[in-house]
Amino acid sequence: MKLKPWVKITLFLFIIIIIFISIKPLFKKDNNINNNKSIYEEYHIPISKQSKTLDYVLNNNIYDEKYLDEYQDINYKEEDYFKDILLSFLPLGYKGKEINYIMSLSSLNRNKLKNKEYIDLSNYYNIKNFNVDNYDRYEEYFKNNNYEYKDVVTYVNLNLDLPVYTNTEEAIDANNNLVLVNKYNSLPADYKPSDLETVKGYYGDQVPMRKETKEAFLNLQKAVKEEKGIELMATTAFRTQARQNALYTDYVAKHGKEKADTFSARPGYSEHQTGLAIDLKNPIRPSGERLNDDDYDWLKNNAHRFGFIVRYKKEKEFITGYDEEDWHIRYVGINEATIIYQENLCLEEYIDLYVKQY
Repeated sequence: MKLKPWVKITLFLFIIIIIFISIKPLFKKDNNINNNKSIYEEYHIPISKQSKTLDYVLNNNIYDEKYLDEYQDINYKEEDYFKDILLSFLPLGYKGKEINYIMSLSSLNRNKLKNKEYIDLSNYYNIKNFNVDNYDRYEEYFKNNNYEYKDVVTYVNLNLDLPVYTNTEEAIDANNNLVLVNKYNSLPADYKPSDLETVKGYYGDQVPMRKETKEAFLNLQKAVKEEKGIELMATTAFRTQARQNALYTDYVAKHGKEKADTFSARPGYSEHQTGLAIDLKNPIRPSGERLNDDDYDWLKNNAHRFGFIVRYKKEKEFITGYDEEDWHIRYVGINEATIIYQENLCLEEYIDLYVKQY
């Protein structure tokens, strides 16, 4: 079939347009290359040194010849802070690859770091709870102990390089389910939860604890009864600071302060004052025994289902500062307790790794 002249012309123009659209990006790329070549020639830079970061510093008039090799190693980031990173850390002596790590730090850490002289960060890459403020303590602790750097960071963050009951902090939000109370973290002297309720206790009394803790504990009691055929009852939960003071004073009188500190909290530093901690006993066990191995085995492998953790485990004594107490559980919430259980953490480790911001 013979095409009419106007059809031929239309097809021809259509083909030309398609070809033009296809090759236009190529021309644009060539123009960019030519423009970059022009800038590079102006600064006498070999085109072989080209990188996105070098293009950035040239186009933003912050190029410095002495950092030419470092620009190649720095991964360009399309972020507002990128210019500040380059202007802050290259003059401090950080290499390009070190700056890539610095960009992965929190803005809080970056701002602290740029106000310090150069420090070697190579041992701290990929340690998410690294805190610039603790750098000197990390280095000192590493020299004096046989720990990996990731453990050094956690232990120092938790103040384990310092004597107990020193450098202590008072809880800002004592009502938080994750409030940390230990030998370095205290509660306000007059703190008492406003939502206390009671459950029937082992001694026939009514044991006070926070409302959410009570609800979770009743669910735990029901489950252990159905699954193991046993009871786990509360002997104590919430205690006032005055009550804790009386207990601690009595223990010191009987055992001495050094020994008492291994199993009893000083007033103001007891988890029981939060209303989130419960001491348990199986009523069928002898009076001197709270739980047997079977009881504890169920508890340590199931408490997280109800938002509880076994607070003072044998393998965590070094961190918690207390002897093992297989009967002492602490409410933190189901999601939090599950992570603590699955990763075999104690509460201190969980808060440092997942809650605190550095």
